Amino acid sequence: MARDVEKTTPFVKERAKPGTAHAVTHMFGNFEAAKHRKLPSWAAPLLGSMVIFHAILFFSMWAKTTWDIEQLDRPKSAVDLAIAPPPPPPPPPPKGGPKPKDVTITPKKIKVRDLIQPVKMEKQEAPVIVESGDPNGVEGGQEGGTAGGDLAGAVAAPPPPPPPPPPPPPQTVTPQTLDANRVSGEKNIFPDDVTKTEISRSGKDKLVGAFKLCISAEGAITSVTVLKATTFPAYDQKIRSTILGEWRYRPFQLNGKPQPICSTVTFIYSQH
Repeated sequence: MARDVEKTTPFVKERAKPGTAHAVTHMFGNFEAAKHRKLPSWAAPLLGSMVIFHAILFFSMWAKTTWDIEQLDRPKSAVDLAIAPPPPPPPPPPKGGPKPKDVTITPKKIKVRDLIQPVKMEKQEAPVIVESGDPNGVEGGQEGGTAGGDLAGAVAAPPPPPPPPPPPPPQTVTPQTLDANRVSGEKNIFPDDVTKTEISRSGKDKLVGAFKLCISAEGAITSVTVLKATTFPAYDQKIRSTILGEWRYRPFQLNGKPQPICSTVTFIYSQH
């Protein structure tokens, strides 16, 4: 027992006076002895037990704190539906006024038509068309067309009606026959004074001019052509204008039908 106390309390064994060399040696010698001193056998299990106990205690508190956390509920969003208030009731009718009439709704009667029993449609077979065209023909051609024709004739408009036959050519009659059918116009046409002076200066005593007249089936003069000029243009122009403006003929009849005619008229002018 005394040895244990001596080992655990080395500084109690012997007290040295402070300030002496023995005291210093004794103090550092005790420190060196305490440095190399071993712990008692019961200290290690005690320290290990305390460490394990504190570790278990810390883990238990941490686990308890973790499991005790309350789970928060999700917030529930409340949706308020705004409902419009009902309309106010109509104001009461004024006192003493006419009472509203009761409107009676009479349903309209609908006349039901007679039901018709459906009739079963018989299937009709399409007629078989036998084609006997030319194998070298063009697709889409018309019946009766020629081989190698184009497709334009299939969609073209129908041909116009044939033109009327041309009128028969005018018949040539004698000057006497033409003169017999004349109904108006002066036969003798004289030159004007200026042309007469020119004729006198030219030394000519007689002028001869021939003109071809064509008359329509209605009796109108259609053309006047100079066949032989009088060598005086002013005189020739006066003859043409007078014939076209003044002469008129009745229609010439051939086998009871009006016929256009042509004839020759000769003019002879002499100053003597």
